[in-house]
Amino acid sequence: MPSNKRYRELTPLSVILAIFVGAVLNMGICYASLQIGFSIVGSTVAAVLGFGILRGILRRGSILEVNIFQTVASGVNTVNSGVTFTVPVLFLLGLEGDINYPAMILATMGGSILGVVMIIPLRKQIIDFERLRFPEGVATATILKSPGAGVQKARLLGISILVSALVMTLTKIDAPWDATQTILPSYLAAGEFLGLPAGFRFVFALSLLSLGAGYLAGRHGLVILYGTLLNFWVLIPVCLGLGWVPSEFVGTTAFNLDYSIADEFAGKFNLFSSKNIGIGMILGGAVAGVLVAMPALKAAIASLRGTPEHGEREEVSFKVLSTGLIVGGLLLFFAAKLSGGEFVSWGQAGLVAVVGGAWLWLAGLVVAQTTGRTDWSPLSGLALIAIAILMGILGTSDEYIIPAVTIGAAICVATSMCADMMADLKTGYLVGSKPIKQQIAQLTTCWIGPPIALITVIVLWKAYAFGPEQAAELANRAAEAGPEALAAFVEAGGSETSLPSGIPQLKAPQAGSLQSAIDIVQSGDVPLGKYLTGAALGLVVSLLVSPGLGVMIGLSLYLPFEYMIVFGIGGILSIISARMRGTRWVEDKGVPIAAGLIVGDGMVGIVHALIQVLGSFFGGGAA
Repeated sequence: MPSNKRYRELTPLSVILAIFVGAVLNMGICYASLQIGFSIVGSTVAAVLGFGILRGILRRGSILEVNIFQTVASGVNTVNSGVTFTVPVLFLLGLEGDINYPAMILATMGGSILGVVMIIPLRKQIIDFERLRFPEGVATATILKSPGAGVQKARLLGISILVSALVMTLTKIDAPWDATQTILPSYLAAGEFLGLPAGFRFVFALSLLSLGAGYLAGRHGLVILYGTLLNFWVLIPVCLGLGWVPSEFVGTTAFNLDYSIADEFAGKFNLFSSKNIGIGMILGGAVAGVLVAMPALKAAIASLRGTPEHGEREEVSFKVLSTGLIVGGLLLFFAAKLSGGEFVSWGQAGLVAVVGGAWLWLAGLVVAQTTGRTDWSPLSGLALIAIAILMGILGTSDEYIIPAVTIGAAICVATSMCADMMADLKTGYLVGSKPIKQQIAQLTTCWIGPPIALITVIVLWKAYAFGPEQAAELANRAAEAGPEALAAFVEAGGSETSLPSGIPQLKAPQAGSLQSAIDIVQSGDVPLGKYLTGAALGLVVSLLVSPGLGVMIGLSLYLPFEYMIVFGIGGILSIISARMRGTRWVEDKGVPIAAGLIVGDGMVGIVHALIQVLGSFFGGGAA
């Protein structure tokens, strides 16, 4: 006689515990984002913690319940990237006292809700039909299934986690023989070692996370490698030869570029050209993807309107989604008006909410597709364009910066939520979870993360400051506090150019880039031609060759060589192992190993960040 007993899945305990864990991860990853400039993966770590808490300590919980735990925990923490990539720019611009914090909270909460409800109708298209890989989602599913997938798989996963964690730890511990270096370097300058010209970048990041993600992406990730090589070994040398470079590098060639400024040049050229063309290609490719997938999207939306003929509903109803859409839109509308005050009319607030919502949907589709293929997404670039569009609507003078950044932060939060939601649904698909359960869990908790991230940013600013001029800001604060405070600051090794002992370096590179972009918008020198050129290329390539090709190549132009080359090597290893050992070997051994590389690296990064951010609450910290 068949049993009617159901597995534990969406339970109050799993949700409450996940909210707490997600809040802690949120604070830690906020710190990491301000320090290194990109967000750390959190779903796999949440899955490990879920197993430890629900099945290890409490001796209860099914795989499906742990999946709900990681869905909620990652949803609460993932929004930090949307906040840390945008809001800190207001502090760097000296507008801290003018920020309307209630409006900022309303906007980011609204963005989080919109990110969830707008991406749900795309689940069938992206996961069931396109079957995008989602390396992070696969890694999380591997963790969830490891206890029941065989002792050998669990052992491989555990060993891989330990190896990756050890390597990551050694890149953060000062070397006993030289305090200016770590035991293992974060980067390997292979080009300089081999005597290659500095203009042809050849640097490897010691990132097992990137290697594992590339392995899980497999053949589909090789386009990223091709685009990376095209950008750094063809496009950049050609632009150097033609003089299409930032003004301070005019006259420089690929052969006379000095290695001492190679990193600086790569960063500035990225902002000057590659990033703009890459974002344009991503957008063009995304539009092509929408056109190709339109019939399937219409069918998916129609299915949400109806009632299921047999069994339970797979997705939340269209009524739930439309309610979330209205609530999120109203929050954006009121946030735009509150943040702009007398400078923003109700009509402008409505226009901003509508345009921001439309851009949010397109950007959400972009990050869902790029994350599905590579685990990387152009989040900050899309937020940058959003803020430029909003300033175009509102105005470019200083009084419009705060409302533009406020709604821009909401859009960035929403797009980060789109990527996280789709990766979580991929995990659920692999472990047999019901999509509607994950969607309900995410919808009821997605609003919690933004206030936590905002509070963390404020605490870190007051404790340490951040940004390219962090040392100068702290020196000014010490001078304003009086002679004794200034003397203590100097005695600790602080100056206008160097941080005192015990103060962590928080460069906030994404906010620094956004500050530069706002300056460009205010000057009227927006590189619209580069965006449009990239968009046209992305659209043509995607329609004529493959719907995802424009997005993939654009992403490779946008991201750092040192990480993408390692990602590409992971893809090559996946292909070689499949040919030599077979696809079954890849699934049974290669996937657990690659998943472990992602988890170990991410866990150490989060633990290190948590130690740092918790230190700020108690007056500590590490340089």
